[in-house]
Amino acid sequence: MGGSTLKPPLPRLLLITDRTVCPELPQAVAAALEGGVRHLLLREKALAPTPFKQLAHQMLALTAAHGAHLLIHDRLDIALAVGAAGLHLSANGIPTAEARQGLASLPGGGVLGRSCHSVEAACAALQAGADFVTLSPLFPTRSHPGMPALGSAAFASMRARIPGAVLALGGIQLDNVAAALATGATGVALIRGILDRADPRQAAVDLLAKLNEYRV
Repeated sequence: MGGSTLKPPLPRLLLITDRTVCPELPQAVAAALEGGVRHLLLREKALAPTPFKQLAHQMLALTAAHGAHLLIHDRLDIALAVGAAGLHLSANGIPTAEARQGLASLPGGGVLGRSCHSVEAACAALQAGADFVTLSPLFPTRSHPGMPALGSAAFASMRARIPGAVLALGGIQLDNVAAALATGATGVALIRGILDRADPRQAAVDLLAKLNEYRV
């Protein structure tokens, strides 16, 4: 990024961290980056601010070494402190407009995403300054076992009413990524589809190959 005033690109494949899925997180992330992942979301809600910031610095070093971009989950202060590429807000995080204003000092104003579960929430987030939203859960997911999946038909109907970039989230794997893109999603966000694989590098290669078969 090197002082550039250009906004980082929006993700097509957003890898979300979860140390409960992958205790050896730095090694797995490094492998995924070697496989072509270019957007990483550091999402470790159980970590206190100091260890979270330390991990953010570590992840930033890894992403920078691969020409990739680091987003921070919810914690605007840490995103700014470490010089991340941007922020991704939870559904209940700070207001989108507040985050947009807070990111002004990052190159190009930073990338801002928001987790959404309805058309109304997604449209409101985009109107308030989000660059993209995640819409979930598309498929059943172990991350939120009590939340019913939207399914492809409902997701496609919702996505058609959202005038902006939408990443499909929830249960995304290599064997269903084509179905996710067929809904009209701009791209996908996932955890286990890469971090829960024996070879995260190859998992990333395979997922990106599938994504590259589609043009949006």
